[in-house]
Amino acid sequence: MRTALVPLLALSCGLLSASAQPPQKDPPPIVISPKTGGTAKDPPGMIVIRPGGQTRPANPPANPGVPTLTTPGVAPAQPASPAPAAEPKDGTVLFEYWFAAAVEGQRIGYLHWTGREVTRNGMKFWEGVKAQNFTVARFGQTVSQWGEESTVETPEGEVLVTSMRQGLGKDQALALTGVVKGNVLEVRGEGAAAMAHNTPWPGGVVGITREPRLFKEKALKPGESFDYLMYVPQVNRVVKTTTTLEAEESAVLWQGIPPRRLLRFVSKMEPVGTFRLPPAAVWCDAVSLEPLRVEFDFPGLGGRVTFLRTTKDAATKPITKPVELFNAQSIALDRPVPGIHARASAVYKVSIPKDEEPGSVFPSDGRQEVKNLDPQAKTLELHVSATHGPVRGAAAQPAPGPEFLGSSYFINWDNDLVKAHARRAVAGLPANVSDWEKARAVERWVNQNMKAVEFSQAMATADNVARTLSGDCTEYAMLAAAMCRAVGVPSRTVLGLVYATDQKTGKPFLAYHMWTEAFAEGQWLPLDATLGQGGVGPGHVKITDHSWHEEKSFAPLLPVLRVLMAKPAVEVLRVSP
Repeated sequence: MRTALVPLLALSCGLLSASAQPPQKDPPPIVISPKTGGTAKDPPGMIVIRPGGQTRPANPPANPGVPTLTTPGVAPAQPASPAPAAEPKDGTVLFEYWFAAAVEGQRIGYLHWTGREVTRNGMKFWEGVKAQNFTVARFGQTVSQWGEESTVETPEGEVLVTSMRQGLGKDQALALTGVVKGNVLEVRGEGAAAMAHNTPWPGGVVGITREPRLFKEKALKPGESFDYLMYVPQVNRVVKTTTTLEAEESAVLWQGIPPRRLLRFVSKMEPVGTFRLPPAAVWCDAVSLEPLRVEFDFPGLGGRVTFLRTTKDAATKPITKPVELFNAQSIALDRPVPGIHARASAVYKVSIPKDEEPGSVFPSDGRQEVKNLDPQAKTLELHVSATHGPVRGAAAQPAPGPEFLGSSYFINWDNDLVKAHARRAVAGLPANVSDWEKARAVERWVNQNMKAVEFSQAMATADNVARTLSGDCTEYAMLAAAMCRAVGVPSRTVLGLVYATDQKTGKPFLAYHMWTEAFAEGQWLPLDATLGQGGVGPGHVKITDHSWHEEKSFAPLLPVLRVLMAKPAVEVLRVSP
């Protein structure tokens, strides 16, 4: 059973935003204190296949609550014997599964997985849908995150069409549809995502309807394995999964229900770049081989994630105590560093116990450098310097390609509103002003005009942010990057960590964060519109950067997920004035 949707949903709403403030002579500390605040007819002679996804509002309301699960098995109040679903008007139900989702026993939402058989022009097709909804909290503010995948397959299991919908910002969703043509998947988006691109498509990719049937098809004995290919639309990749039957066991899944015979499988996905999704344990009924429980570790949500089969009513009960994401998505520091954003440099000792190649987790560039790597102990030092504008005497870096000036799905600057904001930002600057001064003016304008900091958005596109002028660090960074490009300055976003303190406890930590880099005077120079200080200090630690060129997936987030999964520990060794 695929788990890719879970960590990407979680991360997309887990990045930090500092409260926007006007520029000051001395950088303010980053403190966690959020503000409150029609049906087309088929052409004759053609078979038209339309993915059978559920219709949802672009930004559905949050589920207001979910009781904490109290048993070690993370059992909701009702057992997994859902009442038969009403047959859809168009098709026959093949299966319908409701799973309650929890982290360490605390409910976060649900997964609804369905398959049905439909008839089009006398031919039968299978349509599968996976719909997921999580209700979590960020700094006390309730956040609803939702996503949906669907496939259309032949009864023999050949995938013909894929689709994905993912909530992004206010009244905004990313919607993609892929059509299989030979050895490629032709992916197209809706609205602003209408650009097309192709993805390699090998034979034998398994769709959403066939996937739960694989356990029964393969009829494994303990110790045996099978491989299958699956498409992960959130990263736009086909990946291989290896599933092994580890054992037969007896276990209690639901309160008040006797133990039952189960087969425990373990599914492992191959790495996507340098990131490997966590293995998932899947318990199937020993007779029917239908999935009943899925578990995997995900530090980004706070620990062990469980999906437990149940009824619709039990799965969709309101969330009364949302999981606080920030508790899981930050790295505690050993000591505070007052005024770190105004300091010249800092050295951190980083332990990375859960990664096989710790030396490649953090990059070295002109502002930070990995030193004293100990591969055996899985420790390293990160030497990070402040940068506030072009560095005199620095070696020129390679000129950026056209992708750093182009308009893309997320950094879509080629629209009236983004360009209007950009013109306002640079109004009054001299005609011969440098690219750095343009970028600095953009940072200042975004900092001063994005007043409504809130955490309900996942990763809105720049045009959406230009309209709402609200969001968290991802929205600040996307808008700043788009406005830089609108005035002719190459730009990219940076994902990393930023030093902050808890306002209530005063404890320091590194929180996951996004900012912007602009290319000026032959150098990539950092800017953080959430602070508006014309650069960044040693409290900003870089993990990765991206142009978002032709990107309509969340693949650029994978390096950050890798850090989350590695469970790093960080100490402050020294700080320079």
